[in-house]
Amino acid sequence: MLATALISWDALLVAFAALGELLAVLFVYRVLVRGGAPASTVLWMVVILAAPWLGLLLYYLLPRRLQLRRLHAVRQRGVRFRAGRERDGAGAAAVPQSCGGLRAFLAGADSADLRADNELRWLPSAEDFTDAAMRAIEAAEIEVDLLVYIFRADRSGARLLEVLAAAASRGVTVRLLYDSIGSFGLHDRDLVALRAASGRAVAFLPLLWKRRPFTVNLRNHRKLLLVDGKVGFVGGRNVGDEYFTDRVGRERRWLDAMLQIRGPSVAHLREVFAEDWHTATEEALPPLPAAPPVSGGAACAVGIVCSGPDREQSDLWFAFVQAIADAKQSVDLSSPYLVPPPTLLFTLQLAAARGVRVRIHTNGPKAEAAVLYHAQRSYYERMLAGGIEIYETTADYNHAKVLVVDADVVIVGSANMDLRSAHLNFEIAAVALDAPELGRQVLATLDARIADCRRLRAEDLPSDPFWRAVDGFCGLLSPVL
Repeated sequence: MLATALISWDALLVAFAALGELLAVLFVYRVLVRGGAPASTVLWMVVILAAPWLGLLLYYLLPRRLQLRRLHAVRQRGVRFRAGRERDGAGAAAVPQSCGGLRAFLAGADSADLRADNELRWLPSAEDFTDAAMRAIEAAEIEVDLLVYIFRADRSGARLLEVLAAAASRGVTVRLLYDSIGSFGLHDRDLVALRAASGRAVAFLPLLWKRRPFTVNLRNHRKLLLVDGKVGFVGGRNVGDEYFTDRVGRERRWLDAMLQIRGPSVAHLREVFAEDWHTATEEALPPLPAAPPVSGGAACAVGIVCSGPDREQSDLWFAFVQAIADAKQSVDLSSPYLVPPPTLLFTLQLAAARGVRVRIHTNGPKAEAAVLYHAQRSYYERMLAGGIEIYETTADYNHAKVLVVDADVVIVGSANMDLRSAHLNFEIAAVALDAPELGRQVLATLDARIADCRRLRAEDLPSDPFWRAVDGFCGLLSPVL
């Protein structure tokens, strides 16, 4: 009897191992035909073949894309609506025969939807943003749409929820969409008043989304506030005390930035929100009429670019690379972390080699995530050798995600310059063209912040073998950070 039982268990284990090997081969084929970065593809192949069941489990639990066929219909509705606006002449951006590569890209990409005649307002401080945002919500007549990665139930979060609930109680449609992981501290009890006033609050991709567990790898990192389809805010600020007060604890400053937009491009921001709302709820929102063009010499052409696991093409990263490639005089890039995708790093190095002044504004050793800091430091030697200037914060925390090229092109959005933002997060940015006044204001803000930063030199890099090894090891982890 015992011998028979042992034989049965041996046969079961052999069958289990054989099934694992068969599935491993099938999934390796799937990884190969799916494409992607060679390093990532090789890593998945090695893990799946070396430990089939563990590799398959990780491959299932850490998805890189969303299969959203129904979302295609929502996007097509947005494309048709934009086409109708263009036939009516609502803010269509004329593209000259001789134009820069970035303008040509934005004008040619349907999803970018380049629109002229927008009024832009630079909001570098918490006071600037909160004052403008609260005024806009309090004046709302039709709807308020808010999308954030982090929504904290602290004093600032409670204050905003009160303003949203007040808007909902007077008949304004209020929709709050927050990332389920980024806003894990936000609970149903915090949303009672908003929902009692008929406001909607929905978590984006919870862990058991559509009965598939652990979508933790795919996060909505966008920050959007839209009011009546007329005014929109986009940038790096979430909802919480540090974002609304520009303070981290008692001593450190929080450096961030938002851009306010009035004009036809707000309609495209609303379409992006509608897509994310549909992903979370499967509800299709009706389009709103485009805001009228803004007249005046300061009006700018604006394109809205996105990236994410629900898109085949990353217009956001195409725009970043093309903007830097077009640079003739200067590039200023601000990001909390700098673990750049290879193409972005190459483009920055090439710009510096052409004689363009390239400045990087990022966080120093007191960065929020030590592993990310050491990973970004593994790139410093190549950057400095190529003539790129690097400015690190010494005590403050820089959360601003901004690119300024030739003091004329400005990109403000939600994306960090790292591989997670490039490949896994839902991200968004506004690209302003022919915006010298905005460019001047943004550069003035960055120049003022440089006063409290240190410029790195080659001799500032670690020479100790241990820390060089730490930086190198963290750099190897950059694809999963």
